[in-house]
Amino acid sequence: MAQTLDQQRAAFAWDKAKACSEEYRKLAKGAPALIMGSGLMPALAFWQSAGSETSQRGKAGKEFCGDLLAWLVRRFQTHKVFTPMPHDFRTAMDGLHAKADSAFYMQATDEALEFLKWLRQFADAIKRPEAERE
Repeated sequence: MAQTLDQQRAAFAWDKAKACSEEYRKLAKGAPALIMGSGLMPALAFWQSAGSETSQRGKAGKEFCGDLLAWLVRRFQTHKVFTPMPHDFRTAMDGLHAKADSAFYMQATDEALEFLKWLRQFADAIKRPEAERE
């Protein structure tokens, strides 16, 4: 039996949440508000540039951005925005900027928010203090 779209979202979110850091969890918690307040592309740019790659926040921001984009690419893999398949942040953003009409941009934003419902809940449910992880 094929999975529903919501089951696919949940499975992908669970896979990402299992290994998330505390910083990642914090980003996931505030993500919907940031997207609704600023828009999808500005939010993605914020997470991508959240800090240096050597800091926990910077690593978590890039990972979070990559995971959200990976879901959007998977969900809309046949849409012209993501064809050919983007392999990095820049390619995905170029597609959203140059190829997406307003209807698709709104659809991608809605999809990101639907995915984040699962990711936020899973990341929050499995949070553990740093001392317990070792």
